[in-house]
Amino acid sequence: MRETIKKDWLEKATKAFGVKRLKPFQKEVCDDLLDGHDVIGIAKTSHGKSLCFQIQAYCHPDQLMLVITPTTSLMRNQMKNWCGSNLTAACLYRDNPDNEETYRLLKAQKLNVLYISPERLDNPRFRNALKGNTIHTVVVDEVHCLIEWGNEFRPMYRQIGKFIDTLKPRPVIAAFSATVAKRDVNIIANSLGIQSCRLHIGQLRRENLILKKMWVKTEAERYKEIQKAVRKYINKGKIVVYCTTICDVEDLQEYLLDECDFFSKDITICHSKLKNRRTEEARFQTGDAKIMVATSAFGMGIDIPDIRLVIISQMPFSIESYYQMVGRAGRDGKKAHGLLLYNDGDYYRNLDIISSTDERALDAADDMWHLCESSADIQEQVMAYLDGEVQS
Repeated sequence: MRETIKKDWLEKATKAFGVKRLKPFQKEVCDDLLDGHDVIGIAKTSHGKSLCFQIQAYCHPDQLMLVITPTTSLMRNQMKNWCGSNLTAACLYRDNPDNEETYRLLKAQKLNVLYISPERLDNPRFRNALKGNTIHTVVVDEVHCLIEWGNEFRPMYRQIGKFIDTLKPRPVIAAFSATVAKRDVNIIANSLGIQSCRLHIGQLRRENLILKKMWVKTEAERYKEIQKAVRKYINKGKIVVYCTTICDVEDLQEYLLDECDFFSKDITICHSKLKNRRTEEARFQTGDAKIMVATSAFGMGIDIPDIRLVIISQMPFSIESYYQMVGRAGRDGKKAHGLLLYNDGDYYRNLDIISSTDERALDAADDMWHLCESSADIQEQVMAYLDGEVQS
């Protein structure tokens, strides 16, 4: 895009979204996208990654932007970003009462932005409704999911690139995440079919987070440490306790209720099979419940600024997963804490859960174990890992 025209569009777009000035990271990403370059953007939560593709959509008002994102919570949350922009945005997901209207608008080529999950790409009705639309940009948000979920759990992540290949003319590809290690950039680029990738890395360090890790010998000791931490922070703000499995979530909820004398109204849970999940998430968001006990299913797309403590009660499967979870704390920029509890049993349990053929996942589990066992500062370890270095 010619410089004078691009500058004019950028000024109009930033004004439309109520932004006075773009951060250097945002300006670089937007410049490349408007010039038609494929981009991978990595920056911490709240660093303004979403604004980059909002501006890209604003600057192509007669075409469609397709945003591929992993959860309906993310879709619903990001739909708020388009209010007042004069762009027509919609999302397709199961049980969405607006799906029929969205299909009608899509078929009539009257959508500017459409949010979908990767699984929707294989839907014949969606494919048929998409015909006739010119897609200027395909955004893959939370692109670390391609690495973490793309083998067995949600294999359609690995099919996104093949879908993009069917689009004529070829769209610009933009992929964003807060936690992608440099060593995985080429895997993502190759999978998505990104050509001559422009990589932009913004701020990753969460300076307001105080991170601590603790080895626990037994389950009784683990529960005791959780109880101590919850009691210490219960009057300072919201608390999230992450567990590995649904059974772990339910067991910990029972312990907090029966053994720690917390009231049921103060505790809620979240996992992928919970029928009233949206209701329970809302209770935590509003503050009706102060403690959330959850699997890693909770958090992506949930914007809660005043979480003061995140307890990761068992060793996560990867450093990326760890930093995603602990990064739910302190989104308001105020001081917050992250506590990681672990032992040898967690590591071997993770190995049992991981497929023996998934070498990358096995390596990630080893990296997480080394992070736990290292005497180095945990934040420094994470930064070094994301930068492609190793600390011991």
